[in-house]
Amino acid sequence: MVKLLLAIKHAFPWLWNVAEYINGLIFSLITRRVFDLAAVMIKNEAPDGYQFSMVKEEEIPSLSSFLTAIPDESLKYFTPHSFKEKALRRLWRNPSFLMMKATKKEDGTITGYFFLRCFFVGVSVAGLIVGDEYRNHGIGTAMWESLMRISKKMKFRMFATISKDNIPSLKSCGNVNEMVVRKRMRNGYMLVECKEKHKQ
Repeated sequence: MVKLLLAIKHAFPWLWNVAEYINGLIFSLITRRVFDLAAVMIKNEAPDGYQFSMVKEEEIPSLSSFLTAIPDESLKYFTPHSFKEKALRRLWRNPSFLMMKATKKEDGTITGYFFLRCFFVGVSVAGLIVGDEYRNHGIGTAMWESLMRISKKMKFRMFATISKDNIPSLKSCGNVNEMVVRKRMRNGYMLVECKEKHKQ
């Protein structure tokens, strides 16, 4: 199912938008209060000095500014959707798309962005990015942990698309999850299923 959805997204963007809208409607009918659930679960998950929270609609301009200010080189492997305000608002209004952010506790500066794109068939697709100057502070690892906990709570299988050349993301994801490659995609990307890593 995930392979088919990704194929549609890349080959037929207009059809993907329709499918995403329909999925959001169905998702809202069968899975209620997911936003509130995620908000509670991520509240105390961030490293010291930072905090995680759900993105509010009035924060979308700030999120757009954060994402568009990231250097192109750092966005080389992170293009899940448009970063323009209009596109972000459309996603925010979709009940199946959970938008979350990391901020500095002292002043509320956005330091990272992470999301779960959920599908009513019991699948979620995760993505995240941390601002260049805030990397190596444990934020990415904590994001992966939060995404896995939310997916597990919903009893969803969690996936991610990661480039084989994106070593930092592979390490970050692998620190938290057991990664199983389900498909090798175009341009060196892999569809990875993220499974809970059991502690020894």
